[in-house]
Amino acid sequence: MRVKIFIDFWNLQLSWNEYHQNLGSSATVKIPWNKTLPQVLLSRVGSDAVYAGTHVYASVNPKSAADRKLNAFLQIMDTFPGYRVTVKQRRPAKPVRCTNEGCRQEIRTCPHCRNDLTRTVEKGVDTTIAIELFELAFDDVYDRAILISGDADFVPAIEYIQRRGKYIIHAGFKGQSYDIRKASWDHIYFDDAMADLLTASES
Repeated sequence: MRVKIFIDFWNLQLSWNEYHQNLGSSATVKIPWNKTLPQVLLSRVGSDAVYAGTHVYASVNPKSAADRKLNAFLQIMDTFPGYRVTVKQRRPAKPVRCTNEGCRQEIRTCPHCRNDLTRTVEKGVDTTIAIELFELAFDDVYDRAILISGDADFVPAIEYIQRRGKYIIHAGFKGQSYDIRKASWDHIYFDDAMADLLTASES
């Protein structure tokens, strides 16, 4: 049984951070991307699971120093065995404006602390994931796909793919992503797998 993993980077990273913050962790708990994450996920699919690779989809703001550092890490991740990483550039969001209809002046910085109010939005990541879920299913690349995303917009795609004999397994945290989890053939809770994720060696 061939199993391919599809990961919405920011969905996993932010949910992971929130989970550990809720447990009271003040230190950063890193996701064991390289070997452990795929191994632990596959171990919960079945003893006959054969790893068919991991696709990661991320977005970065090229004007952000922190995101440039992240992008460098994502390029390293792209060299991990079985990994393929797709990175999209975040686009400027609609500007913050005064709510007074007679004004509507664009506000780029906070008038009190001078903090930058310019925002960016993610474009194209979910579409790319959906397209590749379809393409690789129809090209018979996988039998089961593990999908890490919380976007309910994937539900129609999941249902369509499953009607054609391929099955989606959702991976996420408890209390999140109910619609996509319900539509999927099965699910994996990171909460239940956390001990294995944090104790296995990445070497």
